Amino acid sequence: MITLIAIITAVFVRDVFRDRKALEQARAGARQEPESVPVPPLGSIAGTMASPESVNGSEAVFRKASPSVVTVKIVSGDDQRMLVQGSGVVIGPGTVVTNRHVVESGSEIRVIDRGTVYPASVLYADREYDLCALWVTGLTAPPADMASSQTIRVGQRVYAIGSPRGLELSISDGLVSAIRSYGSFPVIQTNAPISKGSSGGGLFDADGRLVGVTTFTAIEGQNINFALVADLIPQLPARTADIRALKPIVPVQRPEEIGNKALLNGLQESRQAIAASEAELTAMGEEINRYAFTLNELKLSMDGFLSSRNTKAYNDMLPRYNDLAAARNGLADRYNRKRQAHEVLVEDHNRLAEQYRNQGRPR
Repeated sequence: MITLIAIITAVFVRDVFRDRKALEQARAGARQEPESVPVPPLGSIAGTMASPESVNGSEAVFRKASPSVVTVKIVSGDDQRMLVQGSGVVIGPGTVVTNRHVVESGSEIRVIDRGTVYPASVLYADREYDLCALWVTGLTAPPADMASSQTIRVGQRVYAIGSPRGLELSISDGLVSAIRSYGSFPVIQTNAPISKGSSGGGLFDADGRLVGVTTFTAIEGQNINFALVADLIPQLPARTADIRALKPIVPVQRPEEIGNKALLNGLQESRQAIAASEAELTAMGEEINRYAFTLNELKLSMDGFLSSRNTKAYNDMLPRYNDLAAARNGLADRYNRKRQAHEVLVEDHNRLAEQYRNQGRPR
């Protein structure tokens, strides 16, 4: 019996030792470094997979939006000599939106879509904004999806598609730099590159929806470009006028063509002053709100002390409350004076802008 127990014990110890040794070997194998992957030298192509941006961003936007982008040309004479070239976006059956200044320099309008030339005429022309719609006989290109300016956020990526320098269906991308006030409707400021010939082209969001019509570029600056918001397009019938009765919008490429560089500098300085004033007003308003919150909390505590007849605690808090109230009132007075000065800045800027519009608008 003792011998049998000894044999069983020996077998058990052997199995335990064998299992433990196998476990240690397995753990040692798991700790080994994986086989290294060779790194390609600089300048070589590491595989063929495209980046997510090219697959899900610009390529997808171009596939969706480019069928709705056309070229607009103004021609003259029997030889159909080109006077002006711009871009356009299809917004409905046989209807193309473009900039007013593209088509107002001549009467013979042609729309080119994938090499096919179509005759066009002005359907609507906005009285205030540099926008118009064309009726294009025979055009079958699909209309673009549109999105409101309410969907636009500063910093989001946008894509410009047009015909810069006659290079049809060119795409560039950039960010929404700002949303600027511009009369009744805002304009989109973007650093997406826009060149001559892109006027009237489309500015699209990451879903390929038309958010703006590329219109003008700051004369002095790098990639400071602007687009009229797509919200204006449905308003065109109500805002229209005979294009022959509208004052031409003169496209300008250089400061000397305006003939008043001081006016441009004044506009730029007034914009900067307004932006700084708005930031200061915002900070002052936030500080006034903080004072109001603290005063309200103190008032609740003081009312509690009065209810419990703890006049000492009430009197101890009263000087602090009065000091804070005086500081809040002083800040409110400064805020009101600053607000009045801000309104003067805006009025001065609007006068300069009106003078500028009378002399021309940048392309």
